[in-house]
Amino acid sequence: MEVTTLSILLLILIGLFIGNRITKALVDRVGTERKIPENRIEYVTKSIQILWVFLGILVAIALTGSNIKDVGVLIGSSLAFLGVALFAQWSLLSNATASIIVFFFFPYRAGNWVEIIDGENTVIGKIKEISLFHVIMIDEDGATVTYPNSLVFQKAVRITRKKPARKSSADDNQKDNKATP
Repeated sequence: MEVTTLSILLLILIGLFIGNRITKALVDRVGTERKIPENRIEYVTKSIQILWVFLGILVAIALTGSNIKDVGVLIGSSLAFLGVALFAQWSLLSNATASIIVFFFFPYRAGNWVEIIDGENTVIGKIKEISLFHVIMIDEDGATVTYPNSLVFQKAVRITRKKPARKSSADDNQKDNKATP
């Protein structure tokens, strides 16, 4: 290998190292400020670091002057294979992506009582954990409810610090009586 190629690869490795350190520091800071559980901080960090490595590999291939046509065919074929393989699992990818977005931009966390407003499928519960794919809640009756991150990201969520007042059966009967003429 030429000295310039080695220099480029070394700079890319240094860039990846620095980028990973900055990513870890940013995610740790946001996680600490928002009092997010350590395991959630860890998998968000790992997910972003994997993207850094993939980007570094692409940059290394492009900058080292490799025969880009051969590499392009390899990458294109690999992406086509992954696209077909993952098409059936698109919801997993959307949930993982939504998990990262929820980590940085959503105001709720474990311990909050939330109401995910979804028409007749509205869910009320206390958040136990926000994992890579689901928000795990304990509902008013003590049952465990899992709700996909991608749907939480799309629905309106009402956040409270305490358990919402449960609707009584008298309220339900009034609704039923009003509905029938």
